[in-house]
Amino acid sequence: MVKPDIHTLAHHLKQERLYVASEKQLIQRLNNEVLKTAERLCRAAWIAKQQRINLDRLILTSAEASPAECCQHAKFLEDTQFVDGYKTLGFQESIYGEFLGRLRENPRLVASCLVAGERLNHEHTQGVIHTVFTSLYGNCIMQEDECYLLQVLRYLVEFELKESDNPRRLLRRGTCAFSILFKLFSEGLYSAKLFLTATLHEPIMQLLVEDEDHLETDPAKLIERFTPAQQERLFGEKGTDEYRRKVQAAVEANEAKLVALVNSFIGYLKQNTYCFPQSLRWIVSQMYKTLARVERLEVGEVRTMCTDLLLTCFICPAIVNPEQYGIISDAPINEVARFNLMQVGQLLQQLAMSDADDGDPRRKSSLSKFDKMCVSAFLDVVIGGRAVETPPMSSMNLLEGLTRTVVYMTHNQLLAVVDFVRSVTAGDQLREEDHLALETLLANVPQSRTTKSNSLELTPSNTPQLSPATTPANKKNRLPIGIPSTLNLLMDDTNNLILLLLLLL
Repeated sequence: MVKPDIHTLAHHLKQERLYVASEKQLIQRLNNEVLKTAERLCRAAWIAKQQRINLDRLILTSAEASPAECCQHAKFLEDTQFVDGYKTLGFQESIYGEFLGRLRENPRLVASCLVAGERLNHEHTQGVIHTVFTSLYGNCIMQEDECYLLQVLRYLVEFELKESDNPRRLLRRGTCAFSILFKLFSEGLYSAKLFLTATLHEPIMQLLVEDEDHLETDPAKLIERFTPAQQERLFGEKGTDEYRRKVQAAVEANEAKLVALVNSFIGYLKQNTYCFPQSLRWIVSQMYKTLARVERLEVGEVRTMCTDLLLTCFICPAIVNPEQYGIISDAPINEVARFNLMQVGQLLQQLAMSDADDGDPRRKSSLSKFDKMCVSAFLDVVIGGRAVETPPMSSMNLLEGLTRTVVYMTHNQLLAVVDFVRSVTAGDQLREEDHLALETLLANVPQSRTTKSNSLELTPSNTPQLSPATTPANKKNRLPIGIPSTLNLLMDDTNNLILLLLLLL
């Protein structure tokens, strides 16, 4: 009886061992698939963000970037190849990796460097700001990177906005480090896209369907849109009382339509505050809390700055260009609709500044038709509640358990970042503790040749790229922390853009 039982036990143990081995292989295969998918996601995100920056460069600074140059740049980005950083940097890859890894994990130092670079008017500052977001923090795809970047933004409020003589003007200019990083972050945040779509889809579709005329509220500009014959037919003989009365009636009719549209947008804003992104809510609350303690700033002015930030850098750009944000995809936007969307965006911004002293009677007349507290109520919901010091964790993080160990960066970007940090360290704008920390970081980093260009833009000459990899969060399974690949551009024989992949150490 004992022998058959032993045989049965051995058989079951063998079957169990085979089953466990099979499950291990399956889990290992699934882990490899997850890592490969995450790597493809990070690479696609890097290329997509570079394409977005390229498009903004064409639209906003067309004088500096010709359409042909931007099209060529877009083609190079489409053909990007990713190469391990050691193939270009050799043994120095680990040195650069350690430098970037330690810099990434010190948000306070990153913010201090960016502010110092702006004060020194360093030529690469704006390019470095973009590199910080797209490479150092990997477009904030991973939750860890999002937490780091939120802390960078909080320190920028303290070091940049709080210390500015006129923080409101600094924000409205949109070229400071805080404004640029806030815009880059909000554009790529998945929860922000959900909020914008839920809030703006219906009112934008309503505008596209209902209005076929320019909703112009300036009498002079309204008249300019018609030929002399049309003016006489619509308003009568020029210079008469009837003419002026009909022009004013047309202006008032357009104002009434705009008021109804703007009220509709505000209504949807209030209705969807429940899905406002927690990350943006946290940084706006931190901004309000920090600036409200500044003696020279009144609470009302701080509230206006917070509202203006949300509208200028987050909501209004999506209203004016809803296609770029994925809010609408099945309805064409013609020139008339685009003009009316811009009118709505401008009115919302004016409502945010309604407390400011403004002597324009026509603007005051337009704003008097709105509830003065309509936008303020939206801000109350955003900054309300107990402010916490720790950045919120995303509630919909599909990549939980993964950590990034590689940085995607071109060789030129790497060299420019190192040159930027060296220049900031040599300057006189850093606090003593930050200066010592940077000297320690740079101690082993080799001296690099000066970058030729004045920007971090990828150019047709050579462009190495870095791609972030992901591994299980368990440190035992982590690869060495990767460093962004070289900043110099590399091109192969087929003119493809080659991006280097560096491990963070």
